Amino acid sequence: MNIENRTKLEKWLDQNYWFEDGFISEINDSKSGLEIVVGYQTVGTYVAGEKQELKEFSLKPIGLTNWTYKKEQFSPTKESCINGIDLTEKGIGLKFDTESVFELNCESIEISEPKITQTYTKPWISNREIYITTTEKEVPTANYWIEKLEEYGFKTGFRYFASELIQSENVPYPDYSGYFIQTLNKISETQKGLFFKFIGLENGELRIGIENGDENKELFNSIQLIVSNWKNTTINSGNVKFTGKEFNEFLENGKYPERIEKIKNVW
Repeated sequence: MNIENRTKLEKWLDQNYWFEDGFISEINDSKSGLEIVVGYQTVGTYVAGEKQELKEFSLKPIGLTNWTYKKEQFSPTKESCINGIDLTEKGIGLKFDTESVFELNCESIEISEPKITQTYTKPWISNREIYITTTEKEVPTANYWIEKLEEYGFKTGFRYFASELIQSENVPYPDYSGYFIQTLNKISETQKGLFFKFIGLENGELRIGIENGDENKELFNSIQLIVSNWKNTTINSGNVKFTGKEFNEFLENGKYPERIEKIKNVW
């Protein structure tokens, strides 16, 4: 299909939901011309290991007059969502809304028939956040975290954003969401630490969200090991849901749960 006017281009974008939360999987710029492969998910979720159906199109601009893409600002991949694709202000052109916006303008665009791919959602792990759900009936105290982290060789204390050390007896309980735990030697040098985004009991379950505010890999890894040893625990990291035992094994050897490992060959 060759699109030669703005109205048809707008209709095609609308038919494909303006590629909101879609992806750009390839950008090939060679002597034979520019080719951009774009797509979106039509079936499935973003949970690791679940069935997924993707629809992709190859776009080949003809008579290219403007192309503002820079390789160092964006890397094409099916795994990273874009905000969408829109029309440029005038003429036949596309504006790709990624972490950096870039545009193309041309005389016409040749668009392939859609390619449908059946696959599974790839796993990804966050190095910044985990979400924990467990059947524990009590919220851990501030002293609990301090004592457990000391077993891993860390002397820590609580603080709120950019504050000095707050003695554990002065940390509000049971809801200390909004507070950080940080190594004592870094409290005067930093503003954050490991951030308790939320913590509390809900419908008989303990729910905790922890964010690595200062990207302290060692401290974050240790607190993940602590919660992975809790009984009857579910831990969400990235798009993967682990049991405590599965998460402990992943932290030790990088092995995903068996249900995900067994479909690696179709990613």
